[in-house]
Amino acid sequence: MKHIFNIIACAAIVMTASISCEDYLDKSPDLGQDESVVYDSYESMRGYIDRAYLLLNRWNTCIGEMGMSGTMNSMAHTDELSSQVQEENFLANNFHYGNWYSTNRNSNWEVGVSGSTVIASCYQALRIANKAIAGMDNVKNITDEQKKWLIGQAHFYRAWYYYNLITRYGGMPKFDHAFNGGDDNVPRMTYRQSHDWMMEDIEIAIANLPDYWDDSNYGRPDKAAALGFKAQALLYAASPLFQNGLSSTEKLPYDKQLCLDAAAAAQACIDFIAATPACKRELTQIADKTTMDDYHGIFVLEKTDYAHPEYLWWDRWQGTAQNMNNTLLRMWLWAEFNKNTGNAAQQFCSPTANIVEYYERKGTDGKYYPITDPRSGYVPVVADDPESIGPWSNMQNRDPRMYANLLFPGERWGTHLDQPYYICSWEGSPALQTIKAGNASGKREFGGWMCQKYIWPEASQTYKTSQTNTEGFDLKRIRSFFIRVSEMYLDYAEALFEATGSATTKPDGFSMTPKEALDIIRARVGVTPIVDDLATPDKFRETYRRERAVELMFEGNHRWEDIRRWMIFDEVFPTTSPIYRYEWTCLQNDVATSANPAPLISSSYNDGKNLTFTYKKVKNNSEVRVYTDKNYLYPFPGAELGSLSLLKQNPGW
Repeated sequence: MKHIFNIIACAAIVMTASISCEDYLDKSPDLGQDESVVYDSYESMRGYIDRAYLLLNRWNTCIGEMGMSGTMNSMAHTDELSSQVQEENFLANNFHYGNWYSTNRNSNWEVGVSGSTVIASCYQALRIANKAIAGMDNVKNITDEQKKWLIGQAHFYRAWYYYNLITRYGGMPKFDHAFNGGDDNVPRMTYRQSHDWMMEDIEIAIANLPDYWDDSNYGRPDKAAALGFKAQALLYAASPLFQNGLSSTEKLPYDKQLCLDAAAAAQACIDFIAATPACKRELTQIADKTTMDDYHGIFVLEKTDYAHPEYLWWDRWQGTAQNMNNTLLRMWLWAEFNKNTGNAAQQFCSPTANIVEYYERKGTDGKYYPITDPRSGYVPVVADDPESIGPWSNMQNRDPRMYANLLFPGERWGTHLDQPYYICSWEGSPALQTIKAGNASGKREFGGWMCQKYIWPEASQTYKTSQTNTEGFDLKRIRSFFIRVSEMYLDYAEALFEATGSATTKPDGFSMTPKEALDIIRARVGVTPIVDDLATPDKFRETYRRERAVELMFEGNHRWEDIRRWMIFDEVFPTTSPIYRYEWTCLQNDVATSANPAPLISSSYNDGKNLTFTYKKVKNNSEVRVYTDKNYLYPFPGAELGSLSLLKQNPGW
């Protein structure tokens, strides 16, 4: 960890992107400039603090070698996504096997502590925040109000990046100043101690940040962002994993008082948004629950939009057509949408059967049920049984979010070389054969769907005749967002239920029961309220966790953090090959019916034949997950352990 403190003490922060064009962003003590430049004015100190913003984890953006891609996707080490390429795949060849310990300060994504990794960026940002906090009284040409804004931002960033460390490592030392070398052999605190210190920063941020920014500053942390952060942080601190000290990883009960605090914080955020229209936040209402255009619009923005009202805290970085091209081709689009070869053509990720089966189905009584419930009308399919065939009706009448988030076989999706394009993801189709035959894939298997959540039909190098077209990628933008308004309802439901043990109790001072909070999220997409027998004390934990998996699906580290803080490796990954896929069979010359009530899936393919499908559920043997109790917390590299006598390694490493 000596290296870690050296980063905090001496980091040379070099940025290639900016959220504004002012020259002051290029001046800071860390770049060898005179410190007086930073303290010249409100604008210069703000520019220095903005460097912490530039270190945010852009999980939905592929930039450079350490950026996200299909081989380094924060959703592909859970049960959400399958990674389609074998070559140079850190996930498939290293991370999935759970052996994350290294004697070196490796620069590998997620568990690495150097280079452009999340952890390394956290240490750099902490130094920026600490120097800004320490020097705030030295800033000249600044009003009292401007000083409050800077204090709020600096403390928000220090809390945010510290939070990103402790949710990975557990308790950490108190990073309350910029270390100068020689003062860095300090002991770790427990998670609860670390959390309590961090909460002081969050409260300072809430007290000092403005209720809202003007349009030119929209996207900086404001009061709504800080309130949402507080709710999430309290819920995580209340969760089973983080009840442990430094010597164990036992599955312990929730902290009920922290749960109550988390529910109150989530309600405070919801209430603030309702009372403060100028903050430009809201729970988006879905006008057409068939097409779900408003829902898809939360995740795919117009080119000129830097944010969406449902984002509480996000990275407003705009990017370019080339950035979108790189990101979508390397994370979300399969080979037919690009003219690249090798890894670049095949490194996207595909949704797994495991995660898709969380979507509920509407029964004959018009109510939605889990597909494991006979009332859903879902025909059970036995995994790895060649005689067990899933009917197409299983894909009908499902939660509308399924059709907004996934692309099904046969679904019409824009044009390809000036011809109507249909998703050809069934066995024997040319597009799927291209994936299977690619040398870079290493025979890794397709999950059964493409993820629609972050793509649009024109995002293809071949949506026009041109073989090198990137124009379509410039039509829309996607963002890396960290907290959405809908999460506040999910956090509220979990926290209040775990505090009271009841899904239908509304203690004094609270405005909703846990069930009512989830029903709000469900109602806006046309899903019926949770049936009473799934809201009982013995069923509701499973219910809120399923709802959380569906609403936050494919959204950064949410699923990974949930699985870890709930300590459910044994449930989600019961074997070393726990991931399943759907193997689709196309039935030609049959009457095709749409999975979606609005016929997203065309009744005819481009050869004029009508299509429908059946499927088998098959184990995806290429997807390994070897996670044990030690993997709930990340290990410190051995080089750091050897240099700091007071540093305690996490259990099992």
